[in-house]
Amino acid sequence: MANNITNPFFVSDNIGSVSCVVQNPAVSYTAVAGDNVIICGADSIAITLTSTSNSPIYITSVDGTTQRSGCTIIVGSQDWDISSGGCSAYCIRYGPASQNLWAVIGPKTAS
Repeated sequence: MANNITNPFFVSDNIGSVSCVVQNPAVSYTAVAGDNVIICGADSIAITLTSTSNSPIYITSVDGTTQRSGCTIIVGSQDWDISSGGCSAYCIRYGPASQNLWAVIGPKTAS
């Protein structure tokens, strides 16, 4: 269920809803408009956020009880590591979608 609205805090982001869309890719993946949660299903994969990705979106490097390594979030030329220590991030787009600007809350590092 896509939440691409002006104020994503007005809704509870659908993460706890029965219609929550969860992806668990084993290869690098680009978030789409309907994704609510993305789980890194393998080591060393990148999750890319674009101007058409859902906002907000929750991304985690914990697959069940397995902590994945090398999981990153990519927006343009910016990378965030969520694989060791900071195991998840809450990503919220700000500004017009066309600008593809994201606040990534909770990652371990950024580069």
